[in-house]
Amino acid sequence: MAEEQKNNYVGNSIWILIEKASRIISGILVGILVVRYLGAEQFGIISLGLSIIAVLTIISTLGLDSLVVREILTRKPDENKILGTAFSLRLAGSLAVVLLTTTWAYYNKPIETTYIFFLLSISIVFQSFTVIDFYFQSQVKGKLTAINQVITLTISAFTKLALIYFEAGLIWFACMAALEAALSALIQIYFYYAQDKGLSQWKFSSIEAVYLLKMAIPLIVSTAIQMLYLNADTLLIDKILNDMGLVGQYSAGLRISQASYFIPVAICAAVFPGIVNNRNNRALQITRLTQLYSLMLWLAIIIIIGALLLGNNVLSFLYGDKFPASAFIFKIHVLGSIPVFWGTAWAMWMLAEQKQKYVVTMQIMIALTVLLLDFYLIPKLGISGAATSLIIGLYVAFGYMILGYNPKENILIFKKALNPKNLLDILNYSRK
Repeated sequence: MAEEQKNNYVGNSIWILIEKASRIISGILVGILVVRYLGAEQFGIISLGLSIIAVLTIISTLGLDSLVVREILTRKPDENKILGTAFSLRLAGSLAVVLLTTTWAYYNKPIETTYIFFLLSISIVFQSFTVIDFYFQSQVKGKLTAINQVITLTISAFTKLALIYFEAGLIWFACMAALEAALSALIQIYFYYAQDKGLSQWKFSSIEAVYLLKMAIPLIVSTAIQMLYLNADTLLIDKILNDMGLVGQYSAGLRISQASYFIPVAICAAVFPGIVNNRNNRALQITRLTQLYSLMLWLAIIIIIGALLLGNNVLSFLYGDKFPASAFIFKIHVLGSIPVFWGTAWAMWMLAEQKQKYVVTMQIMIALTVLLLDFYLIPKLGISGAATSLIIGLYVAFGYMILGYNPKENILIFKKALNPKNLLDILNYSRK
């Protein structure tokens, strides 16, 4: 049974990696064509809308993602109550996001841009059904999510190519966000019913809602802060420089540098149940955590080296001469891969340890650093100042991750994680 469970975790990791990889491949192969077709200014409008929605998304997600997975694992009899309550909370929050996004655009942007922002925000409503994915994660069934996303992304990719071929307007590309989310939700529901489950079994509980929200408060705060500093650059470029073309140039560079972020998210989402289930064996937990950190660290280093060597050629090939500033932004921003990769695993560990307050503190440190530097560097350096601010903030946070909580243990883990031998141990474990 133990061996079967190990194989499930490895298989789950592979399937989640396939899903995330298909998303990135679609984003690169098709997304680049979309960016080139739209041009810097129109892509800037899309990027600004997505940034505003991302900041408000905390109202719909409520920090429930990993929390719901953990609660299902530890309170199996309450599964339907947990899922039903989480879905109700996310649905109510998503409707609030649509209202706030559209209202802001109506009073600050042209009416055409308001329509674009409204269509983009509709996707958040359909994403309420991702609570089904939380159930699949808890049951180590990443394969179902992977199949769902591959189908969705394939249909979406061909549709976007058709829009480019027929020279469709910007509003049609905004519609694609909602259509893609709706299709994904339908497939998720189908797979859920195929597991002899049903939405009719879900139950909303006000007591459960209060409990989940209370437990999620640190995650809500930390995620809100994270969304703010991750999207503050785009918002402040629009506000300070007042140039939608520069917003597009900056976002195009970030789009490529963030392409690898699916790797830590996928791996950590896959192994999280295993970390939780080993809570009665501290030595094994620390061993697995060290191996995970080492994998995150060395993957990030490899990506940075490749990006610095090939960045100019890659961006020139992808965007041509329409986005001349994007290559420099890409090479600055990719330097943040180490704290991003490490931080994904660290945040998961803090959740397993129920030390979410440290995540909040870390996010506050990043936010203050990034925002203060943004206001100083963007007027002086333009869009490269925004990228520089974010990198400095991420490395300030990296130092806190190692020294902020249980520094003696974390320094030792960091030293061990630097040893590439851990990668061989992971490979041997996977083969078993």
